[in-house]
Amino acid sequence: MKATLNKKTDTHAQLTIQLDEAALKPIVRDIYDRLRVNVKAAGFRPGKAPDAIVERELGTTAVQNEVLEAATNHSYSHAIREHELPVITQPEVTLTKFVPYTELEYQATVELLPPIKLANYKHLKAKKPEVKVEDDEVNQVIEDLRKRVATRKDADRAAKLGDEVVIDFDGTKDGKPIEGAKSQNYPLLLGSNSFIPGFEEELVGLKAGSDKGFDITFPKDYGSKELAGQKVHFDIKVHRVVEIVLPEISDEFAGGVGPFKTVAEMRAAVEDNVKAEKQREAARDYERVMLAELQQATKMQVPEKLVQAQAERLRHELQDNLEQRGQTIEDYAAMQGTTPEEINKEVEPEAKRRVELALILTEVAKAENIQVSDADVVGEISRLKSQYTDAEMQRELDRPETAEEIYNQLMATRTIAKITEYNEGK
Repeated sequence: MKATLNKKTDTHAQLTIQLDEAALKPIVRDIYDRLRVNVKAAGFRPGKAPDAIVERELGTTAVQNEVLEAATNHSYSHAIREHELPVITQPEVTLTKFVPYTELEYQATVELLPPIKLANYKHLKAKKPEVKVEDDEVNQVIEDLRKRVATRKDADRAAKLGDEVVIDFDGTKDGKPIEGAKSQNYPLLLGSNSFIPGFEEELVGLKAGSDKGFDITFPKDYGSKELAGQKVHFDIKVHRVVEIVLPEISDEFAGGVGPFKTVAEMRAAVEDNVKAEKQREAARDYERVMLAELQQATKMQVPEKLVQAQAERLRHELQDNLEQRGQTIEDYAAMQGTTPEEINKEVEPEAKRRVELALILTEVAKAENIQVSDADVVGEISRLKSQYTDAEMQRELDRPETAEEIYNQLMATRTIAKITEYNEGK
């Protein structure tokens, strides 16, 4: 086989690829062996018909097309690797010569990834934040533990902050129902700030059996554009007022929420857990800032085809997530106060960011000779299979595409770890 690079620019390349009889012979043999399995001819056992019978039964043109496709795919992949071409599209192939089965020549025109001027990823300005645990953070966790083991009893009095009320609520705007703003027997902890600001305060002072109607103005930055900054009327029915009795903070309490003998042991363990979580969060934040800096400093021209392909994947992900929640893109757009077309357009900046980052990490991986072996991929799939044992996930992990996704994830993780090592001075 001979692959000649005719011309190459920053964005395109053209190859002339030639295969002689010696290169075609094993390909032709593989094609005939594969095709003969399905040929049933009188006088021959299944899968044993000679080449001439296979060609007669299936047709000369069909067999030659199979050979051409296999030879082209094999030789093209070899040529791309030989000339180290960063192709981003399927080739445009022009057949220039074919003498069955002794000579094949064709031209392949491909679009290339433009050169990337990689920034100095070893010396970025981003600094990993220091992690410090405040007493208030430890106290809040302990308070949450108290609430978790608190006792509850119905209270024959007006509700106050700290109580739980069980309510029916119905929200309307201009007299019309609002989707998702109606529920029955809903337990709400007053003071939790889990509802719209001002909502919980309206319930303070109400007793079981009380009814109340009031207006609430939604925040201007509320997630739904249709409701952001808008006044909504709520009608409330209180079924129960439940007093939450918190346990005293004592050695007995500490022993009830964990393997602790004293309050001091419990506080120390809580502090360690809070610190570990803050360190993980700080590492994630540092990684985001560091990669954003690297991305901004790297000079590159991202092919629009790659961006659009990634945008389409993001649209499919959104569609799948909505379907799992029983929604359509139209429903989601209406809740956001926009249109499906605008929603589809909004994914493009994120698509471009992901493509840019993937290309940058690929360049760093090349420079650092970072490798992911087949054994690494198989090991990760085995780990995931042991973690997620339901049948649907097992089938998902067996898909060939999953292996490629895991390869990319492992490669990205190792590359980011290498960049982090450099910038932390390790």
